[in-house]
Amino acid sequence: MKPDTPQPLAAPVLSCGRVDHVALTVPDLDAATAFFTQVLGARELYRRHYRPGPDNAASMAERFNTHPEAACRLAKLDFLGTALELFEYRAPDLNRAMPRNCDAGGAHLGITVHNLPQALAALRQVPGVKILGEPSVIGPDHPLAGRRWVYFLTPWGLQMELVSP
Repeated sequence: MKPDTPQPLAAPVLSCGRVDHVALTVPDLDAATAFFTQVLGARELYRRHYRPGPDNAASMAERFNTHPEAACRLAKLDFLGTALELFEYRAPDLNRAMPRNCDAGGAHLGITVHNLPQALAALRQVPGVKILGEPSVIGPDHPLAGRRWVYFLTPWGLQMELVSP
C-alpha cells in the first residue's frame, strides 16, 4: 500500500452530525466584524456581552478556559453559510499575539473565490491587509492539481487563504 493511501479507520468514539460553528478570538470585535461583513460579505446575526462578576468568575474560568476575571463580547455571523463567532476578550493575563501558521494554535480560514486575480486586486485596496506572496498553482502530483491559492493576513493578523474553484 502506498504511504499516502488512507488507512481504514476504527469506529469513531463520537457520533457527530456536522460542524455547528467556527469561533475566532480577535483583538477588536467591531473592526473584525466590519472586515468580515464589508470585505468578505458575511452577515451579522447578533451580538452578546459576557461580564465577569462574583457569580460568573468561576464559570468563565471553568467553562471557557479563561482568566476568572475575563469578559468578552461576541458577534455571531453567517459567513458563506457557516456560523462564525468572533470573540473579543478582556482579561488581566491576555496574550494579544496572533500565532503564525506553524505555531501551536495557528490556523487559517480558506475560502474559494470565483476569480482569484480579481479578488487579490480588491484585497490590495483594503487598508491593513497583507498579501503573502503571489498565487501558487498546486502541482500535478496532488489530488487538487491545478487549483491556485494565496495566503493573506487580515489587518489584525488572522491568516486566510484564497483558493480558486
